[in-house]
Amino acid sequence: YPKGVSVEPFSENFSDGKVVNGWVATIDFKANPRLKFNSLQASKRKAPTDFFKDFNQEKGTPYICVNAGYFAGSTSVSLCIIDGRVRSISPVDVNWPNDENFERTIHPVRSALGQLEDGSFEIGWVFCTDKPARTQTMFPSTMGNNEKTRTFIDEAPSADYPGARTWTPMQAIGGGPRLLKDGEDVAVDSYWGECLDAGGTAGLSRQPRTAMGVTEDGKLLILVCDGRGMGGSAGMTLQEVAAKLKSLGAVDAMNFDGGGSSQIVGFEGKILNRPSDAGAGSEQIVERKVVTAVIISELPKGNE
Repeated sequence: YPKGVSVEPFSENFSDGKVVNGWVATIDFKANPRLKFNSLQASKRKAPTDFFKDFNQEKGTPYICVNAGYFAGSTSVSLCIIDGRVRSISPVDVNWPNDENFERTIHPVRSALGQLEDGSFEIGWVFCTDKPARTQTMFPSTMGNNEKTRTFIDEAPSADYPGARTWTPMQAIGGGPRLLKDGEDVAVDSYWGECLDAGGTAGLSRQPRTAMGVTEDGKLLILVCDGRGMGGSAGMTLQEVAAKLKSLGAVDAMNFDGGGSSQIVGFEGKILNRPSDAGAGSEQIVERKVVTAVIISELPKGNE
């Protein structure tokens, strides 16, 4: 790996005797200005190793690839911004709890991670307040939605809400829920507030997870853990992921798509973890094709 990038395995024992295995990548963009955070979206689903293989070499040599936001079929249902252009938005109107058992329309405000023009990272609750213009607005909270109590806002949030501001990162990936805010665990409250239970995020049980965190000094942490018995790993709850990232120095963090989608590809395109779609007893690696991904690359010398 290049300067500023470390990728390490981890294994931890829970108090109930269960074990979790995973990987943590730490990316220090200040230590190596040639490192680049890349949001990617495919026109149709493809495996993370294909995202890695097909990466545009003009954006540097790829070193790490992980799955990113949620999707349905070949359509992203999470925010994706690439080089300042909004490629997909998080749904502004959702049939809750689902299309088949429709009870009402909800307007979830979900979290996203973005890299700003100055290179810094920011995580916040984001909603598309102008769909034709694809304007992204960051809000100070999940705006009163609470899936646990079945309490929902009646109208989509407005951009003129106090504390709201237009959000224009250069690169961004949405998902949810937010795990840490100012160093505090907000995982469970955000899980219900971002209305992710009906969608199958299974935040209160141990599952394979993909998550990212930002440290006080601007480093990016990427965590992928295995679960569902792969290699004996039980997975993690959202709170356990939040605690792990906090122990590594994160002050802000969020969750991305998990389950069989959770995958990390490392040096020279090698799959590092054990994606769960193969089944617990299998030694085979089965990649789930996804729609969005994040790649960490290094630009050639002289291209800082």
